[in-house]
Amino acid sequence: VGQLIPEKGQHVFLEAASQISKLIPKVKFIIVGNGNESYRKKLQDLSKRLGIENKLILTGFRQDIPQIMNSLDIFVLPSFYLEGFSRVILEAMASSRPVIATEGGGNSEAVEDGKTGVLVPGGDSRKLAKAILELVKDENKRRQMGIAGRERVEKLFSIERNVAQIEKLYEDLLCQDI
Repeated sequence: VGQLIPEKGQHVFLEAASQISKLIPKVKFIIVGNGNESYRKKLQDLSKRLGIENKLILTGFRQDIPQIMNSLDIFVLPSFYLEGFSRVILEAMASSRPVIATEGGGNSEAVEDGKTGVLVPGGDSRKLAKAILELVKDENKRRQMGIAGRERVEKLFSIERNVAQIEKLYEDLLCQDI
């Protein structure tokens, strides 16, 4: 789920998907979002070259992200540049979905590696495929990571907590001797 641009790494996801589909033929992959049309075409061409075009759904822009999140078994964010703090990871975790994301940036703040999801090096389709396969094969682990992710979002990233932190920051600033 995200903008279709090369930096988001959807092509790396497709390379991983190709490796996975050879081992688990019934698996399906979904990419949600709009963006660069020439990149979208490259993704479609790549899926054909990799032989996974019938296993891939490119939805384009969608407004029903909560419903889409609930239909997923695993959420993957394969960006290969340092993401800021990605809200879509929190949306996936709030939906009790395990997250596989690239290391660094805000992803490492949101995802507890091994607990709420898995962090992998950006641009490495083999390690991405390995992480996805591990979760595809272990329903219990997916469920446990999903539950832990939801608990983490509720505890650390709720609106109430965010507002309280901002209020405290303002209070601290107002109480300083200037």
